Amino acid sequence: MRIFIGILLAAILLSPLQQVRAIPFFDQLPKFKLRVQDDRELQDSLREEMEKLRKGSSALKSYDDPRDVARYERGTLEKLLRSRGYYDASVRLSVTDGEILYRVNPGPQYLIKSITIDMPGRLRRGFSGLPLQVGDPLVASKVLEGVKVIEKYLSDNACLLDIDVSYEAKVIHSEAAARLEYRVAPSPEVRVGEVRIEGLTSVEEDFLRGKLQIATGDCFSRNKIDAARLRLLRTNLIASANSEVSDPYGDLVDITFLLQERGHRTVKLGVGYTSDEGAGVSAGWEHRNVFHRGEKIEIESKVNPVQQSLEGKLLIPRFLHDKQNFSASVELSNEDRDTYTAESLTLGATVARKLSKHRTASVGTELKFSQVDEKVQEQPGTSRNENYRLLSFPLGLKWDTTDNPLDARRGATVAMEVKPYFDLSSSGSSFTKNTLVLTGYKTGTEMRYEPTLALRIKAGAISGASNFDIPADERFYAGGGGSVRGYGYQELGPRVLIAPRTPGDPPRLSDSIGGRGLSEISIEGRFRFSDTWGGVLFVDGGNAYADPQPDFSDLFWGAGIGVRYFTSFAPLRLDVAFPLDQREGIDDDYQIYVSLGQAF
Repeated sequence: MRIFIGILLAAILLSPLQQVRAIPFFDQLPKFKLRVQDDRELQDSLREEMEKLRKGSSALKSYDDPRDVARYERGTLEKLLRSRGYYDASVRLSVTDGEILYRVNPGPQYLIKSITIDMPGRLRRGFSGLPLQVGDPLVASKVLEGVKVIEKYLSDNACLLDIDVSYEAKVIHSEAAARLEYRVAPSPEVRVGEVRIEGLTSVEEDFLRGKLQIATGDCFSRNKIDAARLRLLRTNLIASANSEVSDPYGDLVDITFLLQERGHRTVKLGVGYTSDEGAGVSAGWEHRNVFHRGEKIEIESKVNPVQQSLEGKLLIPRFLHDKQNFSASVELSNEDRDTYTAESLTLGATVARKLSKHRTASVGTELKFSQVDEKVQEQPGTSRNENYRLLSFPLGLKWDTTDNPLDARRGATVAMEVKPYFDLSSSGSSFTKNTLVLTGYKTGTEMRYEPTLALRIKAGAISGASNFDIPADERFYAGGGGSVRGYGYQELGPRVLIAPRTPGDPPRLSDSIGGRGLSEISIEGRFRFSDTWGGVLFVDGGNAYADPQPDFSDLFWGAGIGVRYFTSFAPLRLDVAFPLDQREGIDDDYQIYVSLGQAF
């Protein structure tokens, strides 16, 4: 049965989701058919566009009579046909039993007979050309693309005070053709004079000037001004950033940035719940401009029945380099797990450098003082209490093209960390912890409910020491809300046989002791039913191993469903998961998870 459920959920997640479109509860508009005479490709294209427009049209939802819907959509079809160059098209409609049939005779597609560009000769030289040419169909999207190409060329190669590009298409019905003309409005070429910043109260001006990347004497560009405003807002120190450009004097213009600082202090409160760990609360405070140059101090505490922590962080942007950040942290933590208890103090420092738009590398050092009491041993009633002083040098590399860290809908990430440990206590042991995490997201933005297919793969390996020579709180475990949903937190992994307390009783398996290898894979199908509500189907698999080499063939699988409520910050998540490989006496029938943000 569990195999059937897993295959069924995976098939739903990986299917093109056509079946979802036919759920009656969500189909409020009358069904329609579209037939285009002698042009199947145009027919399919118009149908897709109509379905997309139906999904986002508030006007259509106000009609109750299918004939009103049909008349409205006929006008839409005629506009779509004209935008593709069919200026003689005709659309007939009929409504039968509440279903609409559109019959389209597209007629000839108008072609471009000539193209002219009204641009000063000094600017015309060097222009590489348009994305359309004489003889091409007169398609509106291509014509508008030509406007953008000219605007970008002028922005990159001229210092125009204003860039205004327009076009005119003169249709010749007798020839099924059109003459296309682009015009560049006259404008003086100027350079940047004085650059001013106004409105600051606590942020140091020279810090923000470094974000502008505009200086006196530069070629004037409104695109550069817009990019500077965006960089100012991304500092998280500015609430609004407007700009004013003076009238030209000589060949110069002054630029003034009018800024309003946002509040630099934030108090955060959070709650969450999982079946395996119970209810948890978190509280935090941060100051994003503590030394007036964007330095951030953050203090956060998390408390649930099995783990309590207090952490402080300091972030210094532009540390010795414009693309480099420095962070320092200190954390006090207490854990009470089924197999161990651990109290620790961790001090760390990291330098992260942005190598490119999507790549970041980091190097750091960390010193961890911990006392770990491991409850599970081969002999009943015994435990091992160890004090550790672990010095590590984490090295990280991340590639990230996702659009939103808390609710990614497209893009991918690759994150790799190599973390060598050295025990400075009397044991003198050492080991290296390696982790690799891959995620990918693909969204069908033109499909109903905008389905997103999300994938996560994680692998880990610890080398250089045996299982029991590695502190219990540094081994790999699987299971829980951020791992394999449906199983208890850290319930997956190697176990040892414990000798019976009473002679004659059979030996029993311990709780998971953690391992040196880790394999996890998660697949989610995410759907948006409205601007605020969504749903999720998911399948998770994973396990931890005593051997340091990950093995994706021996996984425990869980599956479930979830609800999402989308806020302006991040989605609220409620997941219910079921173990497909339920172990008698170990795993519950289901697990519940409530938190902020997507599972991955």
